[in-house]
Amino acid sequence: MKLIHSQYRQLFWVLGAFTLVRLAVAPFFGFGVDEAHYLLYGYHLDWSYVDHPPLVGWIHAFVLFCTKGGEFFSRIPAIALMIVTSAGAYRFLLSAGADHHQALWGITALNASFMFGALGLMLLPENLLMALLFPLMESVLRIERTGKARDFVLLGILLGALGLSKYTAILFIPAILGYFLAKRRFDLFANPRILLSVSVALIMISPVILWNQQHDWISFLYQSEHVAGGTAIALKPFFKSLAGQIGAYNPLLYVIALFGWIGAFRSSDDTVRLALWIGTTIALFFLVSSFLKPVLPHWPALFYLLFIPLGTVMLLRRGWDKTVKWVILFSALLSLLIHAELVFKWGHFPDYKSPFRDIYGYDRIAGEADALFRGIPSTKKALAVTNWTYGSRILYYTRPYGEKVFTLDTKNRQFSLWEAESPVGYDLLIITSHFTADAASAVVCTEYVPLGNSVITLGGGIVDTFTYTLCRDYRGER
Repeated sequence: MKLIHSQYRQLFWVLGAFTLVRLAVAPFFGFGVDEAHYLLYGYHLDWSYVDHPPLVGWIHAFVLFCTKGGEFFSRIPAIALMIVTSAGAYRFLLSAGADHHQALWGITALNASFMFGALGLMLLPENLLMALLFPLMESVLRIERTGKARDFVLLGILLGALGLSKYTAILFIPAILGYFLAKRRFDLFANPRILLSVSVALIMISPVILWNQQHDWISFLYQSEHVAGGTAIALKPFFKSLAGQIGAYNPLLYVIALFGWIGAFRSSDDTVRLALWIGTTIALFFLVSSFLKPVLPHWPALFYLLFIPLGTVMLLRRGWDKTVKWVILFSALLSLLIHAELVFKWGHFPDYKSPFRDIYGYDRIAGEADALFRGIPSTKKALAVTNWTYGSRILYYTRPYGEKVFTLDTKNRQFSLWEAESPVGYDLLIITSHFTADAASAVVCTEYVPLGNSVITLGGGIVDTFTYTLCRDYRGER
């Protein structure tokens, strides 16, 4: 009994240390593109959204209902979900045959990864998939062993929750089916209790289906275009995606993940085999996608969630204790330095090369835009941006000022649903960035009036330059 208490105490200290760092860092940097976008879901509570199912928005809405929002409180769900995910990974490793100390090193490696450090702070749909992954695996394994009705119901609940989180959750279905087929458990396909899983899952995702039915299946069209990205197969997006993942998850931990994946093929353990089916299905999907367009590093997070910890345990079993532990401690130190940089911003970067470009200066831009906006003598005026990625930040940070904001970008139709009217005929104060086309190149207006620019600097280098242009009588995109 004392041994069990000691083990949980050590788990508590490991997770507690990472959590305290995240809590300390959370209020000190602005919202990024996706983070601000999903936070806006919470302000526009709905049954679903164009680019993702609604669960991430519902969580944000709950936080906004309970608190005043802001960087700190809006990041509490991501921090809490990372605790749940890490505890699930610990149980997963024990189930896969690891001892307590090996499992502790496995979750330490997981949390030391740069990308999982970021996901431990920013609430994205991937956070929800990560937290639900290990309960899903336990449910599948229980069905294989006992097949009780309650396990089929729980599987339906978990699949439904995953379906409310992200559309790529559909990849769990072929992975689970493949696992059962490989185990020759054909009896499970004929078990009438499987209808419980299907029924519960369909009921849970019905808001997404009904919302899409009312909006001409907009999400499914968006996802098909978003995933395919193009028709030509190319090596450039593949290598760009690969480099992004190696850098984002930490090159050393990337190697450990590959070792864990390869080692899983030689394992006869059911937990490891199920992880192999799930991880490989996800990896193959995004591998194929990467030959059409670059894959963002956080999209295949579930693969690394499974195989960084598993690879760590496998290497420890092979006697690579000192090397693996030094790699993990070195990675944790690097991750800590990155978190410290988010707070203190000590780094000096060349002009327009700052890693803070997406998360710094938008509160200032919102304030300056408001001051200019109030000086525009027009009865029909609004703020505007020409790219939806800037729209998420500008929409969020201008909320306290109460101005109408248009996103003049048809790539993401979510903004047009929120804006609910056409900007044609408005006098628009257009905000453009150094990294986007100027207003005259992007939109058609009766008259363009330059209103100045704002240079965002940090550590002696230019982060970005924003230009303000008055577009009189907006007529449309070029």
